[in-house]
Parts: sequence; C-alpha cells; structure tokens
Amino acid sequence: MALVAIVAALCGVALLLAIVWITRQVDPSGPQGELVGDVVIEPGTSRDGIADVLAERGVITNAALFRSHAQITGGGPWEAGRYVNFRSNSSFDEAAAVLDEGPLPPDARVVRIPEGTNLGGILQIIEQSIPGVTAADLLAALGSGQVTSKYRPDEVSNWEGFFFPDTYEFAVDATPVQILQTLADRNDEILDSLDFDRAEALQGRSAYDLIKVASLIEREAGEPPEERGQIARVIYNRLDTDEILGIDASNLYGLGRTAGELTAADLAVESPYNLRLNRGLPPTPIASPGKASLEGAIRAPVGDWLYYVLVSNDPPSHFFTASAEEFERVAQESRDRGVF
Repeated sequence: MALVAIVAALCGVALLLAIVWITRQVDPSGPQGELVGDVVIEPGTSRDGIADVLAERGVITNAALFRSHAQITGGGPWEAGRYVNFRSNSSFDEAAAVLDEGPLPPDARVVRIPEGTNLGGILQIIEQSIPGVTAADLLAALGSGQVTSKYRPDEVSNWEGFFFPDTYEFAVDATPVQILQTLADRNDEILDSLDFDRAEALQGRSAYDLIKVASLIEREAGEPPEERGQIARVIYNRLDTDEILGIDASNLYGLGRTAGELTAADLAVESPYNLRLNRGLPPTPIASPGKASLEGAIRAPVGDWLYYVLVSNDPPSHFFTASAEEFERVAQESRDRGVF
C-alpha cells in the first residue's frame, strides 16, 4: 500500500508539473514583449504552418500546443498576408486575436513609433514611412490648430509627449492632420484607461506633469518592470523635498541628443532641461512614454527612495536607496566594475 501511495503521489506531482508547464506555454508569465516586425503568412499556409511561423518568430512558445489550442477553440482559418502587430511572449489568445484581425490591406502604410521616441524622431519616422508626407507638412499640421488632445494644456504649444508610441496603419492618401490626430487620439485613449483624468486626486499633480515624469521614466528605466514605478517615486520624493532631480536624460534632450556621455561643459549649459542646475521637472516631456511608464507615473509605489544607480547593463537594472552614503558606495562599485 505504501508503494502504491508513493506511485500515486509521484504521478500527481508529475501531472501538476505538466499542467503548470502547459499553462506557461499557453499564457507565458510577464507582459508581452516588443513588436516582432512584419510577419508574412504566405498564401496556402495551413493553420499548422502558421503556428510554425509564429513560433519561429518568437511570438508564441510552442507551435504544437498552439495547433491544439486552435483546434479546441475553433481558431482559424486565417488569411495570408502581412501582419505587423505581433509581439514576442504572447499568449495563444493574444496571437490568435492578431490573426483574427486579418493582415494589412495591400496598399496600407505602416508607421512604427518605438517607445521613448521624441517628437522630432516621430515626425522623421512618419516622413520615411508615408511617401508624399514631409516633416514640414506635419509641422504645418501641428501649427494649424486642427490636431487636438484633451490632455494638452491650452497654454502649452509644444506637442512633445502627446503621440503614443505604437504601430499604426494608414491609407495611402492619409493627410498629415489625420495621421497626427490618430496618434494623439491613441494617446488620449491610453491616458483615459490609466485614469490620467484623475491625476490630481491620485498623485497630487497635473496630468501634464505626470506625462513629463513618464517621459523621464521611459528614458531612464532598466528592464525590470517594477523600476518604472520606483523611478517615479524617486522623482516625487525629490520634488517633495525640493531636491534637484539630476536626471541626465533631460540634459541630453536639451542638447538635442538622445544618448552619449555628458561632459563638464554639457552639464554647465544653461538650459531649462538641465536638471542638475534647475529644480523641478523639465518644461515639457522629453519623449513619448509607453503605457508601462505612464502607469508607473500614476501608480508609483510607496517608498522612501531618493536615489537610483545603474548596477547592470545586461540586463539594464538599477539599485534604489534612500541613503546618500549607500548610493555613493554602490555607484563606486558600479564604476569599478565598468558598468558606467
């Protein structure tokens, strides 16, 4: 009897492990990853073949299980063509939803805006993606007053931070106003979903200030998802104690750059974006933040952190502390290890 019980227990454990493994294949832990680019389903590709393509591109984790899932749920048949909205680390349902939407129309123009792109970069991407639309046309559209956003304060003329980074599809004859309004509407939609209309009640700051904070997070955060909220809390704690933020991503923006080392001369430049010289937030956002950074800004966790320092480049990650002494010690350790 004891042997039977042991065998039964082992079988139960094996079954449990199998269920956990299958569940993780069907719905991987963690958020979806980055867009994987164009995924082309050739004409005549079967449902089984589509599963193989998605697994090869890293959209799903297991082609065989996806095939079984599709059979059970009645997924497909799916159309051949070019798909642009697949993301890595997708659940089977998320991947199937993209397939259900169908491929791009043959004459569609695709605009991909990466998270953390600034306004100049966005206009350049649109210009490169849609023939006949120039950056000058887009600037004229912005100056026309025809593009609107419910979250852009009336007194603010700058459009930085109000175009959501995402993948968009446009007809070949889309106008500059239509293109930019689509991006602005998507941004408003995301902000609404995160309760930015209640920013003052939730964080005691305006929605515009929270967009500025989210843009700083977007340019500063490492890979761990919890860092976005932690960086927001560092910013709020420093603002509340009237301490200099010292965030060099803003300095770079003021210098017209997005990366690179800052020299002593750079750090001495009299710019409102120089957060080593000026207290408070920059006058505008410094980039277009993604949803995770926006969420970090409005749902920052409770914490006493005042400092963060890069401790790894692979993957990028930071150490957070409330102690200046501990910050200095860890920063020196990172320098000694060549992290920066």
